Amino acid sequence: MTGIGAAQPRLEDPDLLTGHAKYTADLAHDAAHAVFVRSQHAHGRIVALDTATARSMPDVVAVLTAEDLAAVGPIPFAHAGGEISAEFHRRPLACDVVRFVGDVIAVVVARTRAAALAAAEQVGVDVQPLATAVTIEEALASNALLFPASGTNVAVSSVLNSPGPDRPASAETVSVTTHVVNQRMAVAPMEPSAILAVPHGDELTVWVSTQMPHSLRDLICELLRIPPAKLRVICPAVGGGFGGKTPYDSDYLTIVAVAHHLGVPVRWCQSRAENLTTMLGRDHRFDVTLRARPDGRIEHLAVQAVTNVGAYAGVGVGMIHTARAFATGPYDIAGLRYELRCVTTNTAPTGAVRGAGRPEATHALERAVDELADRLGIDPAELRRRNFIRPEQFPYRNAAGATYDSADFDAALSEAMRLVQYDQLRAEQNSRRSGGDHGLLGIGIACYVEVSANPEGFDREHASVEITEKGDAVVVVGTSAHGQGHHTIYAQIVSTVLGIAPDRVNLVQGDTGQVPRGVGTGGSRSAQIGGSAVHAACTEVLHRARELTAVILGTSVARIAVRSDGLGRADGHGRPVPWSELARHARLGTHGPPAPLRAAPEFVQGGGTSPFGSHIAVVEIDPATGRVTLRHIVAVDDCGVVLNPLLADGQVHGGLALGIGQALFEHSEYDAAGIPTTASLAQYRMPSAADLPRYALGRTVTPTDKNPLGAKGLGEAGSIGALAAVHNAVADALRPLGVRGLHPPFTPERVWQALQATRR
Repeated sequence: MTGIGAAQPRLEDPDLLTGHAKYTADLAHDAAHAVFVRSQHAHGRIVALDTATARSMPDVVAVLTAEDLAAVGPIPFAHAGGEISAEFHRRPLACDVVRFVGDVIAVVVARTRAAALAAAEQVGVDVQPLATAVTIEEALASNALLFPASGTNVAVSSVLNSPGPDRPASAETVSVTTHVVNQRMAVAPMEPSAILAVPHGDELTVWVSTQMPHSLRDLICELLRIPPAKLRVICPAVGGGFGGKTPYDSDYLTIVAVAHHLGVPVRWCQSRAENLTTMLGRDHRFDVTLRARPDGRIEHLAVQAVTNVGAYAGVGVGMIHTARAFATGPYDIAGLRYELRCVTTNTAPTGAVRGAGRPEATHALERAVDELADRLGIDPAELRRRNFIRPEQFPYRNAAGATYDSADFDAALSEAMRLVQYDQLRAEQNSRRSGGDHGLLGIGIACYVEVSANPEGFDREHASVEITEKGDAVVVVGTSAHGQGHHTIYAQIVSTVLGIAPDRVNLVQGDTGQVPRGVGTGGSRSAQIGGSAVHAACTEVLHRARELTAVILGTSVARIAVRSDGLGRADGHGRPVPWSELARHARLGTHGPPAPLRAAPEFVQGGGTSPFGSHIAVVEIDPATGRVTLRHIVAVDDCGVVLNPLLADGQVHGGLALGIGQALFEHSEYDAAGIPTTASLAQYRMPSAADLPRYALGRTVTPTDKNPLGAKGLGEAGSIGALAAVHNAVADALRPLGVRGLHPPFTPERVWQALQATRR
């Protein structure tokens, strides 16, 4: 089988594994090299900037400052809560004030990277230090304002209040309040950011490692006032994005502005240190209060959410709005009050990381649900079941206004409990505790729901399909892959509808010169939205080809069906007409108007879909050392119809690694002065395969009726459930010893210190 549902091996891999695929840094082009002069101060006023020595050094083309790029406007970012106040906008280069270690003060352009690095060392920067606010607490409490004209470090604040039905208060009502921390973490794709901008006359071609080439083109055109027809953005192979390579990357925009200003080709390749200190996400604090009846039925949820968006409010603002949309998760909670604040600090700006708000929402809620279960003495699985939205309630609109199209939460939880042997695990845990076993066993559950193909505008995509006179299919699509396997999935859709073998499907993507429009890749949208657009184009091609075949064979359209390598009579009689012959007839117009055998409909889904699932983690903790061992993790995820189980498992594997990494290992840290202390992979504890257990994966299948494939998103599922499941497991193991309020990452040192404090 090669169509939808088959475990088709990835068509992308041979080129990637043999080196035939080229990344942006591999492109051979006679271009100058750019190096950024970055601030070494977390906050300060630039009182002197000396570039004369650097400009005079051998092979230096130019040294540019904010004054040289003054015509480039601030970087806009509209979010779900409205426009960010102008006081908080960011310009490509720091002007007068630096606001975090890494803020770009100048750009050195030289004929070689070595020359650019040497010249950058000679740029003299005199900074008068200003008071710093590194943490959320400092930013809220101090007078260290990043933008004094605003009078505050709070860039965005809002309150959503959906009180639900008016029920009389009961003396038996139970309330629990839980403080939940999502620490800052690095995106850390295998390939750091890279860009090559080449002017030619009044036109520009940009090769870049990004997730959304069309959106990047449009933003560049807006900032530099270039007509879209004069700018071409191309994505070669991209070594991972995970939400970090958005169009709003200030460094990318700066390099294009530099090339445009100088009129010479310029390239920039981000160092790993730059990547680990500037491509960051998460950093949220939640105070979550659940109010429930004695039987465990949750009636109201209140959340106070504060997020550290770093020095400039941008993409990070969108993450907390997404978290708000899924605050009530898979539970039928009628009442919600959600207060949010986005706070600027003297740290690097935050953006999206895989999950982009949904892991944060799940983490906050699932921790509170476990605390409520403990307070009421109800098994955590049973408490969740009592509060699930029931299948007959769909489509369901939650208290925050998000709509879920379909789900069966109990089925996913039941399957996860079966796979992990939940009852036996609880029996083992009880036996250990009653027998005084020093090894601590913890079991953690996390149930989640999200909306993929979100936010607004992510529910539409362009695709075209054309049959060539060789009998191949050419798919042109507006999504842009960075490791997901789009070529394979789209080829399987073509194979299902048209019967053309996957290895005869050619994919064109990530090039605004060849793809007329596109939204790009993010929000777990590509398989369902891009795939549905490809499916719609294939369906139109098939319709026209059946009409053409009916004329050629002298029969009715109703009697034409897909046969091996073409179309023919459905009863199997006679020869099929090969696709190559149909394409030739169509081009020549031998049986109608001449036109390529091609279709290019737009697909609009009309909102997102709601993937969901249940993850269960099992940990063991050595109380003598604080070491947490993840013994087992089960992930049961429902993405509707699974288009390729091999790729689906791979997506979940990657997401689980990120969620487990956040729970046990990863943390982007700063010292009290705002200096990053995790600027290398020797300091930033990203897990390797040796640190992770084998995964047990399961599925339930709840198709959506919002697209012809019945598919929902899956790319972020693992990251959404794993963090909360592991955290709940660690908390479950430590609870009998009185350890509470411990936040990830659960490193041996952190757990050991908590145990020592409890003993004292």
